[in-house]
Amino acid sequence: MSSALKIRNPGGQSLITDLGRPGHRHLGVPHSGAADRHSHQIANWLVGNAPTAATIETAMGGLSVRFLNPTHIALCGADLDATLDDRSFPLWQSVEVKPDHILTLRAPRLGVRTYLAVAGGIDGAAHFGSVSTYAPAHLGANAGRLLAKNTQLKTGESHGEPSSLPAAFIPKLANHITLRARSVSEYERLSATAQRRLFVSPFTASTQTSRMGARLDTDEPLELIDDRQLISSPLPLGTLQVPPDGRPILSLIDGHCTGGYARALRVIASEVWLMGQIGPGTRISFNRCFADDAPDILQRHLATWTSLIPGYRI
Repeated sequence: MSSALKIRNPGGQSLITDLGRPGHRHLGVPHSGAADRHSHQIANWLVGNAPTAATIETAMGGLSVRFLNPTHIALCGADLDATLDDRSFPLWQSVEVKPDHILTLRAPRLGVRTYLAVAGGIDGAAHFGSVSTYAPAHLGANAGRLLAKNTQLKTGESHGEPSSLPAAFIPKLANHITLRARSVSEYERLSATAQRRLFVSPFTASTQTSRMGARLDTDEPLELIDDRQLISSPLPLGTLQVPPDGRPILSLIDGHCTGGYARALRVIASEVWLMGQIGPGTRISFNRCFADDAPDILQRHLATWTSLIPGYRI
């Protein structure tokens, strides 16, 4: 198997990812995988891959790749002003590339993370059933490291055919993300004013934002009326915690498996993928979703996307 592409510049943060390694949180191993699983799976489908195939996730622009063999590729997710040999490159489409073609992603215009899918999927060694890079523990392909200049990557054998995404299915991204969320465990520890502000006041992701989590800035800290210390307990993806300083923290794809702060909200499963487009400076609002409504929303989301992409999952 020969190398299929070479990293000329890794940009802000580029890594190999797939749908992650669920089922290992009891061992302290987070889910990881694509932060925006939706864009990742669409990109794979466009080039004829299964949803589980590995892609390159890149954040904040700067990635430059030279292709070594003819293949089909797709870019899905954030608009990072992509070009192929200095010609504008479209999002949400399958495109044929030839040897020595150079793909370059520049500054973000909309969103944060983009997924580069290559026919056959990116090849790499798996840990706990996934090639996804989890850099803190050096798990995943490329020895669990972020991609670096001159890294050469191989792809698997392609068995599918490129597809075309109907215009009505193209996701609408924004730099102000609205997430539907339901109240959870310690919501009642917040004052009535803080509870209201969760759903009426926007937040801004601070510079303390990464794949692990986003610290949210707010005009006024959220007040806790019960600040007794909690025993550290499970912390599902998409949980909004409120620490004693009142500045909430949203748990993201590489987030800790347990936490000891008050858990106020949890983003519903069908919208977790949107959190993958959160970066420093992103505006975030929460819309209240009642627990009884979340399963119906999820069912409609899955029905729509499994009708188009076989094997699609949240």
